[in-house]
Amino acid sequence: MKKKKTPNSFSTKDLLISMLLGWLIVFVGAWAGTGFRASFFAMPRFVVVIIVSIAGAIVIGPAIYGFLYLGRNHEKEK
Repeated sequence: MKKKKTPNSFSTKDLLISMLLGWLIVFVGAWAGTGFRASFFAMPRFVVVIIVSIAGAIVIGPAIYGFLYLGRNHEKEK
């Protein structure tokens, strides 16, 4: 049986999952920085954290997508 390499294909669903993972990493990291205290969710600070974590997801998400999905060898049996 010969194995044939298939070209990488873009998936919006996988990119969104990667961006969600990136957001989660940044958000939990910010929360861990406060020692997982409930005061983390105080409104002025929390709004800033949400905005920063979304920006982090925009930066980190595509990197995660690249490592998890585009960097793999996609091989199918013929």
